[in-house]
Amino acid sequence: MKKILLFALALSAVLGASAVTPNKIVIPHIEGYKTLKGDFHIHTVFSDGTVWPATRVDEAVWEGLDVIAITDHVDTRHQKMVKEGYFTSKCDRDESYRVAKKAAGKKLLVIHGGEISRGMPPGHWNCLFVKDNDDITAAAEANDHDHFLAMKGGLAKAHEQGAFTMWNHPNWEKQAPNKTKWWKEHEKLYKAGYMNGIEIYNKYTGYSPEAHQWALERNITMFGNSDVHHMFMYEVDYLHGAHRPVTLVFATEKSLSGVRDALDNQRTAVFAEGMVYGRERELEPLFKACVRVKGLKFTDKQVSFTLENKSSIPVTLTKAPGSEHIWYPRVITIPPMSSISVSAKLLLVDNKQPKFDASTKEVSVNFYVDNFLVGPSKPLTFSVKATR
Repeated sequence: MKKILLFALALSAVLGASAVTPNKIVIPHIEGYKTLKGDFHIHTVFSDGTVWPATRVDEAVWEGLDVIAITDHVDTRHQKMVKEGYFTSKCDRDESYRVAKKAAGKKLLVIHGGEISRGMPPGHWNCLFVKDNDDITAAAEANDHDHFLAMKGGLAKAHEQGAFTMWNHPNWEKQAPNKTKWWKEHEKLYKAGYMNGIEIYNKYTGYSPEAHQWALERNITMFGNSDVHHMFMYEVDYLHGAHRPVTLVFATEKSLSGVRDALDNQRTAVFAEGMVYGRERELEPLFKACVRVKGLKFTDKQVSFTLENKSSIPVTLTKAPGSEHIWYPRVITIPPMSSISVSAKLLLVDNKQPKFDASTKEVSVNFYVDNFLVGPSKPLTFSVKATR
């Protein structure tokens, strides 16, 4: 009871600051799809987390998320709540989902999930949209003498249930101490159809360029998740505008079936620590939805315009090739929910400012979007074209 009271007081203090702190993640919809914010890797007291499932719902709603997956460990789960007397008998491995689902009501989409945890290879894997985690555990433990066979058995049972499965934190140093590696065991699971997704970003292991590249090459869905075990107020510096990492899901509708369709068709991107990772197919329309070009003017003296950022994503632009003959700032930063004015002029000649003559019908102001990566070390490109 004392712990619960202390948590309630601490949470109230943080929520009380929300009036002056931009805690909700705001990402606009893109053309043809709704942009949903999700976290598909979350733990509770029903495994090795320290937070009640209903609190996970409150945290997600407060931060502006649309969907979460409860993914407690299904095979190494701690019977902590039983030992402490919260239950008189052993609960099954789906109880944390049921508690979260009931608490969410219509406020939040909750996916029934679980995490199978084994040594490397093949590591840890999340199963989303499962029906019975006890059956998945039994299938994995039937081959508990071998990491790979145990994982294969668990994933096979998950797929019988219609689950979507993903490889978690492939760059976790505990399981990848020397390099992030695609093992032969991963190739077998991939060819068997069991690697539907992969975490290219995990809050504790950061960005994995290797996983990003594998997702591009092998048509695997990209995820960025928190893998949170403790209260988010301890994990994220909300008072200074920080956010948890999220998977951006581009869905036809805000529903579990809409989320599943997007995941099955690789319509995701990742927003974490001010960076966005994904495919060009999704990042180009996402950037256009986030950053609007307003007040474009083309005169003899200059091209001028305003860039308006309508999202929680800070945007960093640098000058790109193709605009060498004109001058404009080489680096432009647009904070969240802010605007900046830009002017582009011809380069000085003999210390004189030349004008655009009548024969100049189009001017292209080219940028790299440094924090929108469509591949490892490959930024999205963006151009403002002025014509007359």
